[in-house]
Amino acid sequence: MSAAGIASPIVRSTEDYRYKRFTTALLFRDLRFRKDAAAPGDAFPEFTLITTDGSCVSNADVFVDKPVIFVFGSMTCPMTSSAAPSVQKLFDEFGDRVDFIMLYVREAHPGEYFVQSETMDEKLDYARALKDFYDIQWTVAADNVDGDLHRALDPKPNSAFLMDKNGTILFRSLWASDYEALRQALAAAADGQTPVRSQSTKMIGPVVRAMGHVQEVMRRGGPQAVRDLWRAGFPMALAGRIAPLFSPLSPDRRGIAAALTLALIMLITLSAATIWLAG
Repeated sequence: MSAAGIASPIVRSTEDYRYKRFTTALLFRDLRFRKDAAAPGDAFPEFTLITTDGSCVSNADVFVDKPVIFVFGSMTCPMTSSAAPSVQKLFDEFGDRVDFIMLYVREAHPGEYFVQSETMDEKLDYARALKDFYDIQWTVAADNVDGDLHRALDPKPNSAFLMDKNGTILFRSLWASDYEALRQALAAAADGQTPVRSQSTKMIGPVVRAMGHVQEVMRRGGPQAVRDLWRAGFPMALAGRIAPLFSPLSPDRRGIAAALTLALIMLITLSAATIWLAG
């Protein structure tokens, strides 16, 4: 299966797209939209996708009479885990007026248990696992192995793109866990209006909350996923290790508590170093 006709300026190499190990470069690349990425006002790229029930969907099937929101995700993405409850809440409120589609993309943190997919059968199996794990009640579809649609939109791990019924991008969010921004955009689109804001690029809040999901999700990926995050994103890995100490808080709140703990440790260390140097 391929999404014919999609140009991919974002990632030129499919080998680069299907990376085997998570790196610091990937971490920084995920923190902002590329300037040449698909943006509000652009037409949504042409696609053909296979859903978890085995059917095929394309632009003509999706863009009919309602706005449509695509959310990216994978089994090894802490951001997907953090976003799942808020996206469910949005579906409960807007699912009758906006069509929701979860797009299974590449593994954010590949490991022994969830490697980067080499076949569509493997990727569909992962997509079905995601649907079951998070009890997703709307359409879940898998991008092809080379990520043609994902690359055409800018291959972030857990972004969201909202389109009108004609397939024009109305709004994009760097992280699907930005509930308030997505709710405002969905409310406008559901009423046939253009959202006041065209995008959300909030980073600190979504990333901090996701730290409470890191340890569980990395273990789900496998030992390699755990090791790679320690090498590539030490602060996030450390926060993920600290977060479970704050049970029984919710995972999102554990992430916040862990981030505050790290900030306090850094402040105390810096103050001690300053006093030592002054003395």
